[in-house]
This record gives sequence, structure tokens and C-alpha cells, in this order.
Amino acid sequence: MATGSRWRWIRRGALALTLSGAVLCGPMPGSLSSAHAEDPWFRPPGSVGQTPGRAAQQYRPPRQQQNRNRQTQQRQPPTRSWSPFQPLIDLFKPQAPRYAAPSRQRDTAPPRVVRSTPVIEAPTEPRGTVYDTAEAARKDSDGYSQIVLVIGDEYAAPLAQGLADAFVTDRESVAVVGKSEAGSGLGPQSTFDWNIAARQLAATSQANIVVVFAGMNDLRPIDGPTGKAELFDERWLDIYGRRIDEFLLRLKLYGRPVVLVGLPPVEDAAANERNMRLNALLKERVERAGLIYADVIDGFLDEDGKFMMSGPDVDGQRRRLRAADGVGFTRSGGRKLAFFIDKQIDHLLVDPADPAAAALSAVEARPSIVLLTGGISAGSRVLAGAPGEASPSLSQALPPSAAAEASSATSPAGEPEPARVLVSGAPLPTVTGRTDDFSWPAGAPTQPATPAGTPSTAGATTGTPAPTAP
Repeated sequence: MATGSRWRWIRRGALALTLSGAVLCGPMPGSLSSAHAEDPWFRPPGSVGQTPGRAAQQYRPPRQQQNRNRQTQQRQPPTRSWSPFQPLIDLFKPQAPRYAAPSRQRDTAPPRVVRSTPVIEAPTEPRGTVYDTAEAARKDSDGYSQIVLVIGDEYAAPLAQGLADAFVTDRESVAVVGKSEAGSGLGPQSTFDWNIAARQLAATSQANIVVVFAGMNDLRPIDGPTGKAELFDERWLDIYGRRIDEFLLRLKLYGRPVVLVGLPPVEDAAANERNMRLNALLKERVERAGLIYADVIDGFLDEDGKFMMSGPDVDGQRRRLRAADGVGFTRSGGRKLAFFIDKQIDHLLVDPADPAAAALSAVEARPSIVLLTGGISAGSRVLAGAPGEASPSLSQALPPSAAAEASSATSPAGEPEPARVLVSGAPLPTVTGRTDDFSWPAGAPTQPATPAGTPSTAGATTGTPAPTAP
């Protein structure tokens, strides 16, 4: 009895397992419904249960149909292989999101042809040449007729290069000769004596203009026979001032224009203050000697008056102007230095090939000069009230109408009219229509004013005594 019930439970368990497997695996191939039979997922391959020879005798569509089917298969995603356990496998596969992002289709348009445009390179900046001697400059080109000599310390080298770059296009007849000594100065402590070398260089190079750019190495105490003179104290100013006067006198005796360039601003605030104090001393001595002082401070400060490492160059482009140490100059900075120097020597560089320009002197080349006394120059103006009579050169230079007016402006005694009005107290002549014209009716001729106590001519004819002043 126990054995029979055991086998009965075994058969029931086997039947339950069979039913559960049938439910999980789905219907068998023989019992597929019509709906599932159409689905290739549950349809077994056509070659199942067939011999190789029979499978080879299946119907083959024409070649065109084969090509069309092949294209259709390439467009459609590949189908999965059939398996009776596929529903069970799909239970453990990750499902795709419900709202999947649409796949981006490949653009079938032909690729766009991008034609490479030629790159136009910016024109290179003019590069001038700084010569060591005037002989080397004239050997390089026969068109050089004038020489600009630039001497000094480390600052002189970028300035000479900047002037050479500026003269390449503007002044082809001007050559730049540069002589710089690093660590040198104008004071007595300098390792290189510019007092002797400056005039020798100017004479040997036959320089038309001498430009001096030095002084950065002079800002230190001076050792003298009576002791050390500290920077900017009374003894230092006296020793250094006499040294500058001697240097400028030697260059002035050479007989050519001399331009001394002031020190530029630097990044260090304390050093910048020392430079400004030295510039004040140099400017005073240069103007006392009757030479030219060039100030370059404004070109290297920003709108707030602070040190500027980079800024606009001569063309308005923002460039690096100063070196990394905040003291030296780049090539663009040297070109900007040359801009300030060129403004000072512009009227001095007269082309001798132009007879009209060569006829004008340095004074006549400036139309803004006002002459108080002396001769007249082209384009100048004569200040009214200048003492003395009109010179013959003035009457010859003025047009006929202006010359007649100038000759009529003098009194019979030869005294100019402004002098009679301002010194002698004579009244101004009445001008018709002016606010001091009291003639009546308007436009009638007026009689000259009569001094007090003098009998008038009108009173003498009528017999009526002239009114006397109270």
C-alpha cells in the first residue's frame, strides 16, 4: 500500500513537471497556432527534417528578385535564430526603454567640398639696418646723404634700431650709426668716458645729428677725493651737473644739433621716482646749453599714468613694448621711442636735393615762430607794438596793401602808433562804425580829439571861445 501510493505521487510529480515545462516553453512545433505559425520567431528553419539533396532542389527566384531580397535584408535588422526556450531567455534580458530616442539616420547627401582659401600673410614690418660706421653705411648704399649718430648705454641700441626702422620708408637718404656701451653713463663713475668718445665719434662719422640716450647707470653715489657723495645730495648734484655741462659743451662745439633723451618710466616705483628726478636735472642743463631735450615718458604710461608693459604701438596695434625685466625695450618699443625723437629732428633733416627746402634754415622751417624784432621769415608773424620802425625787409616781405598800412601806422615824428597810444597816451584814431565812433549823423567825418586847454579851430572861426576843461 505504501509502495503504490509512493509511485502514484511520483507519477503526479512527473506530470506536473511536464505541464510546467510545456507552459514555460510554449506550444510544441506540431501544435503552433495559425498566428504563431506566421511568426518566423516560432517557425523552425525550412531545412529541418529534410535531406541535403532535397533542400538543394528548392525554388530559387530570378537574379533580380535575389538582388531585391538581398537589399531588403540589408535594410532590415537581422532576425534571431529560433529556439524553443527563447521566451524563457527573454525573461532575463534587459528591456529597452519604453520611449527610446529616435535613431539618427545617416545623411545620404554627398559630402560638401570645402575649398581651401589661400592664406594672406600680413606684410612684414620694415627692417632697417644700424651701421657701426659711416663708411659701412655709404658702402652699403650710395643714396645716404645724412647721418644720425645714436650713442649711449643699453637704451641706445633699441632706439637706434627704431630710428633705422622708421627711416626705411620715410627717409631713405638718412642712415643710422649706433654706438652703445652697456653699463656706461655720463657721470664720472662710468666705465666708458663719453666726454672724449662722443665728439670723436661725431667727427669721424660726419654726423648731421647726434642723439644721446644714457643716464640709467648714473643713479648711484659718486666717490670723490673728499669722500662719497650720496645720490641727489648737494655735492652729488654739483659734481654730476658740472660733468653734464662739460659733456654737452663738447658736443655743442662740434656744431651739429644735439638731442638728449630723458629716461623712460620703469616698473619699479622707487627706481621710477629716481628717473624722474634725474630727468629734471638733465632737462635743466640741456635747455641751459641751448640744445634739444626729448621727453618720452607719456608714450609708455597708460591713461591712469601707470607703467605700461604692453600698449599701442606707432600703428595703433597693441604690442609688447617693454622687456620682461620692466626696464628694457622690445623692437616695437624701440620703434615707439623713435617716434618721439623723429618729432624733434623732423625740421632738422632737410633733404639737400630739394633746393626749396635747402634754402630754408632751421628757423625758417618753422611757420609758428613770432619775431619780436629783426628780420622776417617765411610764414612768420610780427607782434604788434614791437619797438623800432618797420624794417625794410618787413616792407619788402609784406604785400603792397599791408606795407602801406604799416607805413601809415607811424606818426610824423617816426614813432609807431602803438607806442604813441601806450607810451604817450595819444588817442586811437576813430574808425567809422566802431563802438567809439560818436559822429552824428552816423558816418559823418569826425574831428580829431583836441587836448584840454588848446583852442579849437571851429571856435576860432566863429569868435566863440572854446570850452575849457574844468
